[in-house]
Amino acid sequence: MLGVHPSTLRQWADSGKIPTVRTPGGHRRFAESDVRALLEPEPLQPSGVQLLVQSALGRTRLEVSGGKLDEQSWYQRFDETDKAEHRELGRKLLAMVMQYLTQPSDRSSILEDARSLGRSYGERSLVKKLSLTEAVRAFLYFQDFLMDGVIQMSETMGQNVNIDLVNTYQQINVFINEILVAMLEVYEKK
Repeated sequence: MLGVHPSTLRQWADSGKIPTVRTPGGHRRFAESDVRALLEPEPLQPSGVQLLVQSALGRTRLEVSGGKLDEQSWYQRFDETDKAEHRELGRKLLAMVMQYLTQPSDRSSILEDARSLGRSYGERSLVKKLSLTEAVRAFLYFQDFLMDGVIQMSETMGQNVNIDLVNTYQQINVFINEILVAMLEVYEKK
């Protein structure tokens, strides 16, 4: 059912991850409901979200300080004021991602805020006369940092992680897609 070796299940029982009872003969018995509970994805905890956000932020800083961002044609159009505004939007985006992942009950209002952020990205891109292609390239450039953060977490933490990184990846995709669609709607209205 779980797709793990019996010794892994024994280790989980020994560490308290799954309850077990022993038969008089010393064999372990597991309740089916407890086994099924292990199949449910665990929500990403705030510390894991913080690690994810810090990874994306760190990679962005490396790209900026390493000069790779300066090579992007769309970035060359930004003056220092534009760069500062985009940094602030980026911080807001990362804060919203943290909220979205850790506060499932507020997701609809957080998605509305994300759409508003997407419209801001679209409006700023239009002001700088970025083509739609350039605006999407800019968006995807930074989206990759966030998504790579999830992959990096998966590789770093490996099988010891008690979070569902695939679910996290999917949730971030939903969130990011809403921002992108809102940005594209601004372009449609021009």
